[in-house]
Amino acid sequence: MADNQQVTSFVVRFSPMGQEELPESKRWRIRVTHVQGQEEMTVSSMEELCELMEQILKRG
Repeated sequence: MADNQQVTSFVVRFSPMGQEELPESKRWRIRVTHVQGQEEMTVSSMEELCELMEQILKRG
């Protein structure tokens, strides 16, 4: 096991928007916190969540 292993952690919270007329993909408010960077962002889809997490991981 490498001693210089990097750990990146995220906390992800899903909250319903409560608007049934919205498309299924936009019915959630998704708050993601990057633990090490203490950054908190809000997105509205799983696609946006994955893109955001990928960007943070690429930054290192």
